Amino acid sequence: MITLLIYLAPLAGVILTLPQELLPGLVDSAELQYGGIESGQTASDSTGTGASLSSLWSYSTVTEDRHGNRYDHALHGDQHELTPYFQDYDNTTNITAQLGSTAYLNCRVNRLRDKTVSWVRRDGSKIKLLTWGLHTYSNDARYSLSFEHPNNWKLQIKYTQRRDQGTYECQVSTHPPKVLSVRLNIVAPVVEIIDERGASVQEKFYKTGSTIELKCTISQMPQAQTFILWRHGDHMLNYDTSRGGISVKTDMSSSVIVSTLFIANATPTDSGNYTCSLGDVATGSVLVHVLNGEHPAAMQHGSGTKDLCSLSLVLVLAVLTTLLNTLHASHAR
Repeated sequence: MITLLIYLAPLAGVILTLPQELLPGLVDSAELQYGGIESGQTASDSTGTGASLSSLWSYSTVTEDRHGNRYDHALHGDQHELTPYFQDYDNTTNITAQLGSTAYLNCRVNRLRDKTVSWVRRDGSKIKLLTWGLHTYSNDARYSLSFEHPNNWKLQIKYTQRRDQGTYECQVSTHPPKVLSVRLNIVAPVVEIIDERGASVQEKFYKTGSTIELKCTISQMPQAQTFILWRHGDHMLNYDTSRGGISVKTDMSSSVIVSTLFIANATPTDSGNYTCSLGDVATGSVLVHVLNGEHPAAMQHGSGTKDLCSLSLVLVLAVLTTLLNTLHASHAR
């Protein structure tokens, strides 16, 4: 110890002989580099210069985290072992969210210490700041930081739109910054109303007194949902108790949801446009005709039969006209 003091004495003497106006700057620089001065002394204390320098010297290899835990780098290794790192080791993450839903982009950071986490949106060479720490800097109210204890700095995007698709970066304020890239994909469900053969249908015919059966399929859904809305015009049918005889059955599989609407004892008033929808995200529709007396098949093929009759009538009239003209010409001779 005495030997160490002998070697350090000249250096301490040089420091103490520096002009007084340079000492605060030296202390300020040291405070920025080592994170603070011990014993309540600050860089602006003109009377505590000796104590401040002593504190700076004694803490040259010791740091303290936000929880008050001290770490001696001289005893436990290099300072790089204390730098923040992402818990998810993959540098790029892909997230798929349904159009209109809430998307969550995770960023789990370990050993953050005094560093700050921020989220930015990258569009080519353009970068837009979304959050810094717990604060949101986006003008779009759909974006917010939802911190999840103990280390997840989660970006939340409500009511996702197609324009939200793209690359986001979670950045930690190290030098250089540590970056975790997240690719957000937005998908829209596909809604179709199908017939008995599974083909998409735009129009259906039923006879009075029969049961209307409309089948709706929803595919390409990254998030499982079972609440499908059926409407007749603007009237919602799922909870209709005034008419009676209305029921909805929903079957889920791994890839497709099938919702079937049943309406018993159909009457002409049940005719009209029916829609199957998944919120405001996607909708399928079909036009229903409830016929009095005439069989639905006759109506479906009626147009073709009428066209054939019209063509036959035209041919008969043409033949008769030709015969009459021929007879008139022979009499004229």
